Amino acid sequence: MTHTVPLILAADIGGTNTRVALLDGTVLREQTVTRYVNAKSNGLEDILRDYLSTHDVKPDAVSVALAGPVNGDSGQLTNLDWTITTQGASEATGGAMGVLLNDLSAQGHALPFLSQDALTPVQAGTNISAGPCLMIGLGTGMNVAPVHQMGTRTYVPPAEAGHTSFSPQDEELEALNNYLETKIGHVATEDVLSGRGLEYAYEYVSANRISAAEVMALCTNGDRQAQTAAGLLIRTLGHFAGDMALTHLPFGGIFLVGGVARALLPFMDQHGFSSCFASKGRFANFMAQFSVHLVQDDYAALVGAASYAQECLEAR
Repeated sequence: MTHTVPLILAADIGGTNTRVALLDGTVLREQTVTRYVNAKSNGLEDILRDYLSTHDVKPDAVSVALAGPVNGDSGQLTNLDWTITTQGASEATGGAMGVLLNDLSAQGHALPFLSQDALTPVQAGTNISAGPCLMIGLGTGMNVAPVHQMGTRTYVPPAEAGHTSFSPQDEELEALNNYLETKIGHVATEDVLSGRGLEYAYEYVSANRISAAEVMALCTNGDRQAQTAAGLLIRTLGHFAGDMALTHLPFGGIFLVGGVARALLPFMDQHGFSSCFASKGRFANFMAQFSVHLVQDDYAALVGAASYAQECLEAR
């Protein structure tokens, strides 16, 4: 390495946009954050080469967080026809060590670096600070990521929980499930807890299909049908988060991330997130110990990707 603190180039690839930035270890150079529209690019390698053409640096590592499953040195975007490899990322950055991780895993690696100002409480709990945590991401897609601290290292095992079967817990959610089964066949949890899920829910309520952003704009303006649609997602999220809490026992807290989660936040109390979360029969009181926060830091995935790369550099 050429630096006491490694220079890391981090990329966060979503279904629509890719953000790239430079970090000194885990310290983000905010002025270097650049957003690329994926539809205008031929792939990650082109983005990285373009980025470095305007930043005269040679990074020690390039760390890529992507919205899809990662298998060793290769990853496939779920909602974009791109395959990402460590070799391609390394070659595009002049031989920097390349690492890949799922974007929600990157959010998990960022947890130790988040300030309290970056967290908005959804419900109180009695966290054990050293306990495991759980990330739940709602955006273009949906996934979960358990987070375990192991000494100075962070371990985030992979998951693809968004593709588990949707499990409706009341009559209205069952009716939504039946509607979606007729429309798309098998209904995955992600088909409800995502941007397109919000669009489906509004279509179910109103018989009209509009964008998720338009649904939330109507919701903010007090539109009854939009608020009903948002309520369907919030109740689903409450039940699902409760199930995940019992599965992983995240006594260190549950953390919601993603644009859809942020959009739903103002309506969580109104539509009973906490009561659905606690709806576990004789385990209802047990559920009260889990805190839930929303992560408001837009750059968390970049910091987490850099943290993972730094751990990989140190392990070499």
